[in-house]
Amino acid sequence: MEPDEIEHYVQPEAYDLYYSWLTDDIPFYVARAKEVRGAVLEAGCGTGRVLLPTLQAGADIDGFDIHPGMIEFLKQKASGLGLTPRVSVADMRDFTMPRRYALITIPFRAFQHLLTTADQIAALRCMREHLEGGGALVFNVFFPSFDKLIRPDGEQMLEREFAHPDSGLPVAMYVTRQTDRVNQVMSVEREVVESDARGYASRTHRDRFSLRWTWKPEMELLLGAAGFSRWSVMGGYDGRPLERDTDEMVWTAWKD
Repeated sequence: MEPDEIEHYVQPEAYDLYYSWLTDDIPFYVARAKEVRGAVLEAGCGTGRVLLPTLQAGADIDGFDIHPGMIEFLKQKASGLGLTPRVSVADMRDFTMPRRYALITIPFRAFQHLLTTADQIAALRCMREHLEGGGALVFNVFFPSFDKLIRPDGEQMLEREFAHPDSGLPVAMYVTRQTDRVNQVMSVEREVVESDARGYASRTHRDRFSLRWTWKPEMELLLGAAGFSRWSVMGGYDGRPLERDTDEMVWTAWKD
C-alpha cells in the first residue's frame, strides 16, 4: 500500500465497523497460532481484528502494519482489554524484526495490496527470511472469479448489508470498481452508509483502495521465486480442497 492509498484508506476508527461481519477467519488463525511451538508474526495486522483474539488465546505474537493510524488504534483497543501487544509500523516488502518465527500470517487479503510482481516477491522473501527452519507462512487471498472480473466498470453496486455491531441498525456497503485486466489490479471506491432508527442515512464513510488478484499457478510461481519449495492451498478455512472460483484461497508455505 502506497502513501496515497494509506491516506484514502478506511479510517482506523471505522475499520472495525466495516468488517464487523467478518469473523469466520478468526478461529482459523487463532488455532494455527496456538498449534505452533514458537513465536508468531502477523503482517498487516490492522486494528487487531485477528491479532488481539490471538493474543488473548495465549499465543506469543508480534504484529506490524504499514498504516500508523491502524497501529495506534490497535494499541488503544488493547489497552481497554488490559493487553500490551508488541506491534510496530513496517512495510511487508522490507521489514526487519529482532527474532525469527515459527509462524507468519497475512490474514484477510492484505497480501493483495501489493500491486506488482516485484513487490509480491520482495514481501514473500522477507517473510521467508523471518521464518525459523520448518516454519510456515499462512495467508489468504480471493480467487479471481470470472463473473466478478467481467462486471461493468464504474457501476455502483450494493456489496453487503449488515447490522451495526453496537446499535443493531442497518449498514449498507456500496462499491464502484475499475478493473485493469492487463495488470490484474482492481481499484475500488467504497461508500458505507449507516442508517438511523427511522431508516434514514445518518452517517456516510468513503474510502478507496486497490487490490491485485493472483491465479493459483501464478501464486505457486511466486512462492518458488521467493525461495519456498513446499506449499499447499485450501479452498476455505475448513480445510476443503480448492475446487470452485468462489472459494477463498488459503495458502501455507513452509521454509525447509
